[in-house]
Amino acid sequence: MSNKNLSLLFTGQGSQFAEMGIDFTKKYDWVRERYSISSEILGYDLLKAQSDPSLLNLTQYSQPMIFVFSSIIIDLCKDYFYKNYSKIILAGHSLGEYCALYFAESLDFEEMLKVVICRADSMSIVSDPNKYAMYAILKKEDLKLDENLFGDGVFIANLNSNRQVVICGFKDKLMKFKENNPIGKFVPLNVSAPFHSDLMVESSKIFSEKIKNNIFKKIDFDLISNHKLVNYKNLSEKDYIRQLSLQIHSPVLWSDTIETILKEEVNTFIEIGPKKTLLNFLPRDFQGDKFSICSIKDLENV
Repeated sequence: MSNKNLSLLFTGQGSQFAEMGIDFTKKYDWVRERYSISSEILGYDLLKAQSDPSLLNLTQYSQPMIFVFSSIIIDLCKDYFYKNYSKIILAGHSLGEYCALYFAESLDFEEMLKVVICRADSMSIVSDPNKYAMYAILKKEDLKLDENLFGDGVFIANLNSNRQVVICGFKDKLMKFKENNPIGKFVPLNVSAPFHSDLMVESSKIFSEKIKNNIFKKIDFDLISNHKLVNYKNLSEKDYIRQLSLQIHSPVLWSDTIETILKEEVNTFIEIGPKKTLLNFLPRDFQGDKFSICSIKDLENV
C-alpha cells in the first residue's frame, strides 16, 4: 500500500458535453446497462438527450448527465484507489459533492441518481436565461475583492481560487456591476440560474422536502463540503440532507476547500468528471502529482 495521501475532486455543472460516456459504452456492457437503467429512471433516453443542444445545458438534464458519467469512472477505479492509497480525502464542486458521496457509498447508484434528479428539478425552477446570469471573473492574484461591492441583486457564487471568482444574480444588475467594477475579465457562463446564492433558498426548501425520506449511510472518508467546509465524516448521517440543502444556496468555498485538503499533506490530486476544470484551481506552487480522468485513455494513463 502506498503511503501517499490522495484527494479526489469531482467536477460539477458546466463540464458536460454531448459525447461524454460514449467511449465507455463501447467497451463495457455494464456501462450500457447503467445508461439503460438511468434512462428508465429519468423517463427519457439519456444519451440521446446529451446529443440535443437544446437540452445539454439545462440544469434538469445536465446534472443527471454529469452524475451518471462520473459514477462510471468512480466504479471503474474505486478499488484501485482503495488498494493503493493510505488516505483518501474527497471534495466535489457543487454537483460534484454528490459524486463524492457516491464514491463514499453513502447511497447506491440508483438512490443517488434519484437524489440528483430532485436537486436538478428543484434548482431548475429558478432557471430563466432572460432574468439571471453568472460570470467568472478572472482577476489578478493579489487583487482583494471588497465584499461591500456585492449585494443589490449581485452575489458571490464561487470562490474558486485567488485568480477566479464567480458571481451571479439578476442580469440587469450584473451588467451595471460589470460597468462599474473593472476588476478583471468577465466570462459569461453557460447557465441560466443564480446558483449558490440567496436566490436559491426556495429551491433548497423544495429539495429538502423531496428527499426527506432518503436514508443516507454514514461515510468513513473525509469529505469537505462546499458549505462552510463542513466534513461529512464529522456529521451524523441524519444531517446530510440539511447539509446538502444549505449547499444549494451557499457560496462554493473551493479555494478554502483546497487549502484545507493541502493541510493533510496530500501528495496527489485526481479529478473525476467530464472535463478537466478543478485542477486548474490548485495553487501554482503545488509540487505533487495531479491527473484528470475524463476518458478511457485518461483511465489507462493513471
